[in-house]
Amino acid sequence: MFKKFLVGLCFALPLVWANPARASDITFDPTGTAGISGDRQIDLFDPTTGNSIAVGGSSSLIIGDQVTALFQANLGITSLGGVQNFANGDNSSYFTIVAGFNEVVINTTGGAFPTLTFDVNPAGGTNFFSIYQNAVGGASDLSGSCFTCGTLVLSGVLTDPNGGAADSQFLVTGPAPGTTAPLDNFGTNNYPAINSILGLGSFSITIQTTFANQLFFPGLVPGSTLVLATSQQNLNYGQVNPSACFSSNGVTDCNQAGATLASVGTVNGTSGPNTMFQTDANLSFQVTPQQVVPEPATLTLLGFGLLGCAQGIRRRIRQQAKG
Repeated sequence: MFKKFLVGLCFALPLVWANPARASDITFDPTGTAGISGDRQIDLFDPTTGNSIAVGGSSSLIIGDQVTALFQANLGITSLGGVQNFANGDNSSYFTIVAGFNEVVINTTGGAFPTLTFDVNPAGGTNFFSIYQNAVGGASDLSGSCFTCGTLVLSGVLTDPNGGAADSQFLVTGPAPGTTAPLDNFGTNNYPAINSILGLGSFSITIQTTFANQLFFPGLVPGSTLVLATSQQNLNYGQVNPSACFSSNGVTDCNQAGATLASVGTVNGTSGPNTMFQTDANLSFQVTPQQVVPEPATLTLLGFGLLGCAQGIRRRIRQQAKG
């Protein structure tokens, strides 16, 4: 029995040391030189306010309806511990973010001003997340073009760790009956023919990395986890221009209509097959424990622990043989 305990302890010890606390920062090199000149540690990859669209979505959705959500934005800054260490365009390096996933309505209050609750459906078909880098300039929020231009530096797919629980919610707040609100309330109204419902919401999604360009993300192992969480989702637009188009697959540029009459109708949210949202998101990196490489000191301690276990087992076996 004692022998079995020692053997069990020897196998358990590596598991204890192989699961350190979850990391909160990663190495990012916006120069794409793999550490030659640009490495920095970051814990936040913060896009500017951008655009999203619910393809097949409106305020009249009912429980069980499915929509495809598409998101796009330019990078704003990266930071570590709240201290900025890169701004999009520094050293002529620009980054864009695109994502697409399916959601299913799991609850709605109905009525003129419904609250809609959604759950991510990774198996629903559309499922992508990509970050691109280019040296030409940022993508155009207004035209919606070039969010998939340049070099792919990171990609992944969505998972659903909540398992059927709510990942997203949107509350319709207006406008009051008999009044209208423009879709584009940011500077010049670029879409005077399109009005919009008013509302606010948020969503949180978990992304499993499938590819990391080591020139830009040295040491980031596919399988590490990112969490994309919007700080707010608003209608109407007041901080950025509504986009005329989106990428439906994270590869093809501008192949899904955005702010057009055919896409959102004359009242975004009620009269078209799709609904657009102003979306302010951020990316925080969380490396899973199995992706953390133990430090040399940890490996040394692990070696001593295994050696001690082996010696203890040998002594016990000799004592039992003499007895």
